Amino acid sequence: MSNPISQKAAVVNEVEAILGSNFDQSLPVKEQLTPEQISTVKINVVSGIMNGFISFNKDIGDLAEVTRYVAGMVSNHFRKAKELNGGAAYAPQFSGRGSRDTQLAELSKLLETYDEGSDEFNQIISAIDSRKAEMTTEKAVFSAERKRKKELASLNTDVLPESVKGLAESLVNSLPQ
Repeated sequence: MSNPISQKAAVVNEVEAILGSNFDQSLPVKEQLTPEQISTVKINVVSGIMNGFISFNKDIGDLAEVTRYVAGMVSNHFRKAKELNGGAAYAPQFSGRGSRDTQLAELSKLLETYDEGSDEFNQIISAIDSRKAEMTTEKAVFSAERKRKKELASLNTDVLPESVKGLAESLVNSLPQ
C-alpha cells in the first residue's frame, strides 16, 4: 500500500470530487455544499482513515471515536484551509472565558487587521498566548485560595488544643463571608 495522504488533502479531494467543475475556491465550501454533501465528505474521510488511505495517529478500533474526530477535523479544515475557506487568511476567534477578558477581546480585534504569518500577526498571537498563560495562573491561584478558605471554614476548632485554638479561630474569623 502507498503512503497515506494527509487529512487536509483528503478533505480537499473529497470536496473536489463532490463539487467537480462547480467547485469555486473563491467561495467558502460551507456555502457550496449541502448538509448531505458535508455528511458524505465526513463518511468518506472516516472510510479512508479506517482503510489506511488517510493518515491517522490514533487507534482506529473505535469507529464512533474516529467519526467524532473526523467531524471536528473536517470543520477545522473548512475554516482554516485557504483552498476551502474562500482563500481567506484564518484568524482564530477567541470564545468562552477568554472573550470576557477585555485584553484578549481587544487583542483578538487587533489580530483580525493583520495577515496571518506577518510579524505583527505573530507578535499579537504571542501577546494572546502570554495573556492566556497569565489568566491560567490567576485562575490557579484563585482556585487554591478558594480551596484553602473552604478547608479553613470547615475547621473544627473545638477539638484543637487550647494552645492553638485561638490562632485557628482568628484565622477562621478573618475569612471573608
